[in-house]
Amino acid sequence: MFETISVIIPAKSDSKDLKILKYIERIGYPKDKIEIILAVGKQPSVQRNEAVKIAKGDILYFFNSDAQVEPDIFKKAVDIINSGVDIAGTGGPDLTPPDNSRIQHLFGYAMSSYFAHWKMRARYCPVGRQRVSDEKELLLSNMAIRKDIFLKESCFNEKLYPNEENELINRICKAGYKFVYSPELKIYRDRRKTLPEFAKQFYRYGQGRMEQIFIESLYKNIWFFLPLFSLICVLALPAIIKNHWVSFLPLFAYLILGIADSAFLSFKNKKNLILFLPTIYMIMHLSYSAGMVSSLFKNILRKNKNVKPTRDTKIIFIKDLAAKSI
Repeated sequence: MFETISVIIPAKSDSKDLKILKYIERIGYPKDKIEIILAVGKQPSVQRNEAVKIAKGDILYFFNSDAQVEPDIFKKAVDIINSGVDIAGTGGPDLTPPDNSRIQHLFGYAMSSYFAHWKMRARYCPVGRQRVSDEKELLLSNMAIRKDIFLKESCFNEKLYPNEENELINRICKAGYKFVYSPELKIYRDRRKTLPEFAKQFYRYGQGRMEQIFIESLYKNIWFFLPLFSLICVLALPAIIKNHWVSFLPLFAYLILGIADSAFLSFKNKKNLILFLPTIYMIMHLSYSAGMVSSLFKNILRKNKNVKPTRDTKIIFIKDLAAKSI
């Protein structure tokens, strides 16, 4: 049985006044089976790996410093991991807090859209039932992994950030283990506060995906080129087929699908979203595609190819299993 939990929190500051800590204190799980490790630095994948090296728990639970977690999340995660010898880990959605602003909720709705985010929408809203899943539905801000398997599979690839968890999940699944998505493993995190911040978020996601492609292969990641291919088609056809209405059909199709999806989400959530979401969808796809193209050219030109990630990480025990006290 796997019971003890090491909570790994990467941060830029060694302040112990982090939002996540007050929520962990409220969790209904034996306190002597929890340790909390704060890893301070500038490279999250390195910070997490360094924290794991001294972690004592059977299960590693990765959170971000701003996460709001529900009181029963540890018990649910432990039950899932112990439900099968081949289960390596589990995770659930990262939801929009009720007190976020209107534009933050719009970003949350956009990220939970099937049209805009496909299977990845399960990362940002509860989708379906508990099931065996993969990197498309899981994310590192809310993920538990067995420490023995994590170490056996060589930890996070420190050349990646973001997408370090995506590549690790693929490696672990290739080794014969499984990950479980549970809509009941909920956390809440603030969405980006402005449109430029939101666009930058998806630009970085696009960069991370392209970096992952260079490490894995194009074959494993072909579906993630869909936004890029679609937008190239939408933007290029009018220039190729000049003065012909047919050239605008892909753009019309894109807009119609976006509006239809926005109408569905408006009806589902009883909110007026149809005026805003189609524009946000396009910004998501354009930013993601721009990030992919940027990373592609950096790799082709071999820029930053030999730059090693900084290992300047400070480890702080907020709570130590051996001490058995906060």
